[in-house]
Amino acid sequence: MKSNDLETEITALGETVRQLEAKIRRSEDIEAIKKLQRAYGYYLEHWQEEELIGLWSHDPDISVEINDFGLFKGWEGVQSCFHFEDHYPAYGHAKKAPPEYLHILIPLAGIVDVDPDGKNAKGRWYGYFLGAMPREGQTRALIGCGIWENEYVKENGIWKFKKLFWSEIISSPLEEGWVKKPSILNPPHRYGPPSGTNTRFAPYPSGYILPYHYKNPVTGK
Repeated sequence: MKSNDLETEITALGETVRQLEAKIRRSEDIEAIKKLQRAYGYYLEHWQEEELIGLWSHDPDISVEINDFGLFKGWEGVQSCFHFEDHYPAYGHAKKAPPEYLHILIPLAGIVDVDPDGKNAKGRWYGYFLGAMPREGQTRALIGCGIWENEYVKENGIWKFKKLFWSEIISSPLEEGWVKKPSILNPPHRYGPPSGTNTRFAPYPSGYILPYHYKNPVTGK
């Protein structure tokens, strides 16, 4: 083999290695983001405020936006959103989830896209939940579904939430179903949402399609 041919082959192998390393990093990033999203659901279920707050970036632009519950901006806003003592006056502003409370939230059909810089990402998920929560003066068995369109940021090698957006489709009493009663609204936050309301809250049967963060994977449009 001529030296020029060998040099060309070594260069090609080096490029292949770089491409494979990039794919591995991207796959590892996606798996880390999936774990982050799943952890959020487990902590939310049990009112684990400290663990939830620990999932967020300290970026000044962080936010949480949850259907009728409102928009919470910045670090103080995120803390306020997950201060569960202020959520449920029916529980006497309890600091822990009562035994009768249930909120199982399962992320499904996730589509995660990591930016070329490897430091920012977006993800879309369905969230299905079963619940037992105080609504309309009593504990109601609830079944529901919504969509997350979230933004994530990598800080010091760790993926964290930057923006969480939850658009509820249904939140219905189990005995009535989503055709008869598509949505039971959340009880208002004790102090109200500090940053505004969610103007994109349009549950079933509105027909609203929450915009996709990604292009068509086949046509690219």
